Amino acid sequence: MINMAGSRWKAVLKENLIFYAAGFVVLSCLKLFYSRAGSDELRWILAPTARWAGSLGGISFAYEAQQGYVNHELRFIIAASCSGVQFMLVSMAALIYGCIHRMKTGKKKIIWLAGSMVFSYLFTVFVNGIRIVSAIYLPLRLEGVLAGGGWLTAQRLHTLIGIAVYFMALLLVYQAADFMAGIVAGEVRRQRRRIKWAVPVFWYFAIVLGIPFLNGARGKNRDGFGEYAALVTTVIVGIILLLWLASLVRNGRTGCGSADAGTGRGEELP
Repeated sequence: MINMAGSRWKAVLKENLIFYAAGFVVLSCLKLFYSRAGSDELRWILAPTARWAGSLGGISFAYEAQQGYVNHELRFIIAASCSGVQFMLVSMAALIYGCIHRMKTGKKKIIWLAGSMVFSYLFTVFVNGIRIVSAIYLPLRLEGVLAGGGWLTAQRLHTLIGIAVYFMALLLVYQAADFMAGIVAGEVRRQRRRIKWAVPVFWYFAIVLGIPFLNGARGKNRDGFGEYAALVTTVIVGIILLLWLASLVRNGRTGCGSADAGTGRGEELP
């Protein structure tokens, strides 16, 4: 059985190697570009994000060279580090490496590859706008808590909001992409759908924590990186546990609601 599984994965790798390689090249080039880019070089993603966040939150942002999009009244700046490029890379990787092998023809694989890149850009602008508005208004609601001098500081709250919004968005888009890939590949079956979290979790950790760790982020800022890694891990594990508990509750209700009155047996509803 192990040999059969190994042979199957070798066949999948051989069939999709060129597409995996193309995805790797694009992701690597974007990552390298992002690591050296400032706000001026990132206006292709900062500008639509600022417009969307401004429309969503009723906020005006003005661009300042080498700084980003600024609102002086709220003392908030959408800088290069807030561009969402990191999330775009995570989204691309999850959609490409999680689904492209399910496409049956080379043409479909090319379309999926290109579509994943374009969609990830648009989806990043959408999600990042929501994150920015949340990061502006939620601290205002929690001013009393933040002023108390406890563990929850404004910076930590900003980080927690980003992790939660981005990871929930990644889970959502991957479930949708997985379902769409099944339709395109003709693999859709009538069955209870479960949240598939392994691929989103892997790529989130790999790109957000793994690559910086390999690049020496832990050595350059040991305490800061360690705390950030702990926050990422805590939030992601917490979200997964909450979703798992919610599924248990939902499945329990489904089982009780579908019990056969005559036999007392529980049957899954069609």
